[in-house]
Amino acid sequence: MQLQTEIEIKPFAKKLSHTGKILMLGSCFANSIGNRLRDAKFDVCINPFGVIYNPLSIANCIELLIANKEITENNLLQHNGLYYNFCYHTSFSATEKQSALAKMNLANRQGSEFLNNAENIIITFGSANAYKYKKTGKIVANCHKIPACEFEKTVLDIDIIVNIINEAIQNVRTINNEVNFIFTVSPVRYLSDGAHENQLSKSRLLIAVDEICKNSRRCEYFPAYEIMMDELRDYRFYTDDMLHPSNLAVDYIWQKFSNAAISNESLKIIEEIKKIYAAKSHKAFNPDSDEHIKFLKTYFEKTEQIQAKYPFLDLTEELKYFGAYRKHNAD
Repeated sequence: MQLQTEIEIKPFAKKLSHTGKILMLGSCFANSIGNRLRDAKFDVCINPFGVIYNPLSIANCIELLIANKEITENNLLQHNGLYYNFCYHTSFSATEKQSALAKMNLANRQGSEFLNNAENIIITFGSANAYKYKKTGKIVANCHKIPACEFEKTVLDIDIIVNIINEAIQNVRTINNEVNFIFTVSPVRYLSDGAHENQLSKSRLLIAVDEICKNSRRCEYFPAYEIMMDELRDYRFYTDDMLHPSNLAVDYIWQKFSNAAISNESLKIIEEIKKIYAAKSHKAFNPDSDEHIKFLKTYFEKTEQIQAKYPFLDLTEELKYFGAYRKHNAD
């Protein structure tokens, strides 16, 4: 008995591997998949400017990373005692100018380095709705809790989305010609705009992504939105707010993504890492027991073997954790 319709996903032509850098940009769903890639020990940079929802702001983020110009005091604004920039998430704001600038410039440098050397850039569009700051007439990535009356809501046309993203792709390829792009549309529903408006927004994004992938080389589309709306058509796959996918749903989508987008070699590496990760998550009943010390030593040696086998992985944290057995032996 078949109880759901399964979305057919063709294997990607160029798959992700542990030896290549990955840059993630876009909505909070980019964070969800990015964190799973990071847990699987991929070399990944996740939203260097913070979560971004609309395609125009994502394109602007890409242009800033290409330029890699230092953010100065002239680029900062102030509201409620905090210094901020409309291109960056509120987590970059600070009460001191130099603190805000340090965080922004560090993120800019790290993101720029990834963009220049990435094998894959994964972009997740969240919404075609955007907010224009009335004083400047420019669309912002984040409103920084400034009163809503200072912004004008706008809906991005499909042609505008296609043109600005195509231009961003071309500009990236002037410095990184062989990079692959993977696009997704976030399955998170933005019901604050209204149910009908949310569907219209997602529809614009889906049509725009389809046009982008048809007309640009080395561009793939992963149907995260379709999987959530069709295969996981049940509220048990949502968090308590009934808007965001639950951990179970993200795990399911991650599995689909892995099968389509990750190389066979890297899938094998992930299975080895899972065992180390599970061992690290194990809570010892008696941390000072001989049994636990032996457990740590065993997994320290297994982690060393994996590190030697795959020198491009960063297992520093795991080796430090399991290496605690040596302190007990010394005592």
